Amino acid sequence: MGKVTAILRAAAKFGPVVYPVVKKGAAMLRDNPELARHGQQLVDRFAKARSARSRPESLRRSVTVLRGQADRALATARTPEEVTRAEGWLSQADKLDGAIDLMGVHDRKAQAKDAAAIEARVEELFAQIFTALVEGGEQDRAELPPA
Repeated sequence: MGKVTAILRAAAKFGPVVYPVVKKGAAMLRDNPELARHGQQLVDRFAKARSARSRPESLRRSVTVLRGQADRALATARTPEEVTRAEGWLSQADKLDGAIDLMGVHDRKAQAKDAAAIEARVEELFAQIFTALVEGGEQDRAELPPA
């Protein structure tokens, strides 16, 4: 309710000054569709840039990178255990994506808590994949003939 009151107070205070400017701007945009299209493109670019920096998108990019590494591990798996482990990572990445989608349902405070929990899980998954890839790399080097 406080937000509505604040909006009404601002409208009452600034409305008489802002209304003529908005009216002239609307007429100018109506008369010049190219200017309106350019203005809409600017607004869209700013919105896209802002959303790309948002925490959910950042988390989603991290999960995408982890999913790519899990796919790579699955493609190069030599044993059934490696296949099972890589499939588990892919399943966890899918669950993280689902959790990121659900974040949008909560208010900002709850979203921050959700994001922190997801971020912690992303770090755990990263550590698992990284450790497995490093261990696999050491095994590959051990199999190479001496130079």
